[in-house]
Parts: sequence; structure tokens; C-alpha cells
Amino acid sequence: MTYQTPLRSLTAGAALLAFSAGAQAETVLTFNWWIPATHLMRTEIMNPWADAVAEATNGEVRIEFTTTSLAPPPRQPELVADGAVDLVLGVHGYTPDRFVNAGVMELPFMTTTGEHASIAYWRAFERFFADTGEHEGVRVLAHYVHSAGTVMARERVLDSIDAFNGLLIRAGGGTQDRVADALGGSVVSSPAPTTYELLANGVVDATLMTPDGYTSFNLADHIHTQLLVPGGLFNSSFFVLMNEDSYARIPEEHREAFDALTGEYFSALGGRGFDTVSEAGLAQMIEDGRTVITADDDMVAEMQARTAFLEEEWIERVGERHGIDGREVIDFLRATMAELAEEE
Repeated sequence: MTYQTPLRSLTAGAALLAFSAGAQAETVLTFNWWIPATHLMRTEIMNPWADAVAEATNGEVRIEFTTTSLAPPPRQPELVADGAVDLVLGVHGYTPDRFVNAGVMELPFMTTTGEHASIAYWRAFERFFADTGEHEGVRVLAHYVHSAGTVMARERVLDSIDAFNGLLIRAGGGTQDRVADALGGSVVSSPAPTTYELLANGVVDATLMTPDGYTSFNLADHIHTQLLVPGGLFNSSFFVLMNEDSYARIPEEHREAFDALTGEYFSALGGRGFDTVSEAGLAQMIEDGRTVITADDDMVAEMQARTAFLEEEWIERVGERHGIDGREVIDFLRATMAELAEEE
């Protein structure tokens, strides 16, 4: 006896095969996440980037974020190098002895806007740093920085360099601590998320902060003044890394689209995300009637004189470690930021 397969069975089988093929074509990349999902780093930078990747690859390459971190923040490079995850975000300053190059972006007066500084940083990475091996064995997708660092205080208006004398200042460690000390403050070294508690308990009088911190860390009850410093008093350098085997999993037909969303594009997105929230935080502070002033030329010159040794130290370190002319790097970064500003 001969049996004929019903048409609807053939149709169902074809649909199942098509579904299976589609499922096999999808590439899911796991991004280890250790910052609150509500932080601007996720909402303004990484979520938009993940959406752009999905759109550019017709949904066939998708980014998934972990709900909890698989390693502490300083261990992100090892996590991705070992292949435990596909993507990580990290902060160079958490292991400054390991990542000397990034120290240039943590120096005072190295930021115009987060976006311009991040673009300049990526170009400097390609020109000066890419072959130094500080990220050997993994693929670098982005280097970026936040908006220009400022100082916020409870009550004291920081309208002169003398106003810093004896001021208890929260700083985020490393270069930030040394900047606060050089200005005459007494340093309380602690991560940014502890700022509210330190202010509320009277442990500090002021904090190094970016303008977004006023809203991001709910400081309205304790902060009444802010000093904006052209060029920024400090900064932080962030990286996004990808495992090389994970990159190889991206279907060849989508690699060009994926690559176009990394490098300078991704770095600019990072800096722009900070700028957007910083502008909103500053506007809110002004709307709340707080005192916001900008350091004048004389004050900036005094700040530069007191912190100049940090720049010289970095130039010496990067020269000894990698044989790089640090002065050339700094001049390149500042010239690139100036050019970007003129183009707007």
C-alpha cells in the first residue's frame, strides 16, 4: 500500500525546518554586566549599541546582558580572554599598573566634551597604542571617557584656589586622589556610588564628580554648589573588549556591519551618552537654584600649575614602558579635540 503525506504535514515540516535554520543562524553574544541596569552606561550607551547591532544584522546577531556579574570589575579582561563571556566593559583605572596608556585620559584638562575626547582617544589608540600589547589576545571594540570632571560642594563656593584649603573631598582613587590633594583638599578616597552616604553623614564637604552625578546619585539634598572646570579636573577611561573566538562566531555576511558599529562609532557613543546625562544633570541643578560657576582663566592656570607633575609622570611612564613619546600623544589628543570642536 502506498501512503501519501498530507499537504498540511509537509507545510508544518517545512515551517519547522525554516524555524530550525533561523534558530541556528542567530548568534547570541553574552555581555557580562556589573553596573546597575538603570545606570546611564546601560541606558544611554550599551542598550542603544545592542539595538544597533541587532538592526544592522537583521536580528541575527544579538547582545544579551548578564543579570549578575561573573567576576569583580577589575577582572573583566581575564573574564573575556578566558572565553567565559563574549563581551565585557571595564575601567582601566582599576588596574593602573597594568594599563599605562589609558592614564593619559585620566589627567586633568584632557576633556572638552565626552564625545570629542572619546573620538580623539580612539584615534590616539589606533595611532599610538594598538601595538603595545596592553589588550593582547582580545579584540578592542571601544575606548571612551566621560564628560569633563567637576567639583560639587555642600555649601562652600569654590571661586578661588584658596577655597580648596582643608576641604574634605571625596575622590575616586588614583589620579583623582592626587588631583584633590594637589589643590589643597583633604582626600577621602571612595567610589562614586558612596557619595550620597558620605555627604549625608557629614564625612565629606565636597566630591569630585561629573555633572550627571547630581541626578544619578540623588545629591540634591546635600549639594548646593558646583565648580565647572574647562578641560575637566579628572576623567576615567573605559574599555569594551570582545573574545576573539566570539568574534569569529559572527556570520561572515554580518561582520562588516558589526565592525562599523565598533571603534570610533562605539567610542563616540560612549562619550556622547555621558554628555547627554551630564547636560540634563547640570540643567536640573540650575533649575533647583543651586550655585554653578566656571573657573576663570587665573584659577585654571593655578590648577594647571599645581597638577602639571601628573602629566610629566605619565609621559615618563609611557616612555619607559612602551617607548612612546607621551608629549606627542597629548598634543595629538588636544589638537584632535580642537579640530572636532571647530567642525561643529
